[in-house]
Amino acid sequence: MSEPENQTRSRIEMLPWHSAARERLETALEGGRLPHALLLQGPAGVGKERFAAALAAALLCTGRGARLEACHACAECALTGAGSHPDLHWLRRPEDRKTISVDQVRELAERLSMTSMRRGRRLAIVSPAHAMTINAQNALLKTLEEPAGGTLLLLVSSRPSAILPTLRSRCQRVELARPGEDLARTWLTGELGSEPPARLLELAHGAPFRALELAPHVADLDAQMCDLLEAYLAGRRDVTATAEDMLGDGLPARLDWLETWLGELARRRLIADAKPVTLPACPVLQRVGDEVNITALFGLVDRLREAKRLLDGPVAGQLLVESWLVELAGSLRSKGVDG
Repeated sequence: MSEPENQTRSRIEMLPWHSAARERLETALEGGRLPHALLLQGPAGVGKERFAAALAAALLCTGRGARLEACHACAECALTGAGSHPDLHWLRRPEDRKTISVDQVRELAERLSMTSMRRGRRLAIVSPAHAMTINAQNALLKTLEEPAGGTLLLLVSSRPSAILPTLRSRCQRVELARPGEDLARTWLTGELGSEPPARLLELAHGAPFRALELAPHVADLDAQMCDLLEAYLAGRRDVTATAEDMLGDGLPARLDWLETWLGELARRRLIADAKPVTLPACPVLQRVGDEVNITALFGLVDRLREAKRLLDGPVAGQLLVESWLVELAGSLRSKGVDG
């Protein structure tokens, strides 16, 4: 159980678009209605872990005012900022696994049952909560059925539907949505030190942290994906080799690129005055937009999204990517695009 990634020894603060969720919790806390468990849900890349860490820091802080914001000056804040507060526990999946096990949850439950080391609250952050196995979720449910006094569980998830209904029902849901484009762009400009590329947020589906991650790679990603698809659809590279090229650390970005491209093509078909597709122009991509029917486009997008969801589990990535590429080529053959 470790501290939040990339936040050790630093000020942990909420983001501008988190204010509505923070104010809602401030009202609950003031009225004595803060529950034993919160489900922090929303799209990937909107800072849910950042919100969870900042909320935990504020609740542990002994120097804050009415706002749920840590003072960053008291002894509790010093411990939280250093990632060493004994009453704040992080539960994550191990680096070599895709799930959080029942044994990990049982260990967490045992820690939460102990007396507070600092005579205050005890908090645990489970992220991503949807990575818990069914047995792990049932074990956590038992903890929530008989919660120890002064404890708060924060479950973080971009896929709340993958959490057992019985477990979700024990949590108060807090929605963390994507910020508006202007707010996101302003934040990105501050983080990058310059105006972000025009279509960066589009490629990141409006998620600021995803955009920040993609920013250094946008130009290379365009060239790589255009070359890869041109070679595959022209028959110069087979499906196995193409899928291998897509796999690896950059796979999520490549799938986002494909989803943005296909989604924009479909939207252009349906909305007469839609803005032009802003992904790079290369012959095969343009011909797909002109010749593949709308049903096939939506089918490709649906299968791509399903592949992204399954990749978070035990399914082999190679097979998922190959299957999707075969469907793409089949859609083109039906219109004669690759012939």
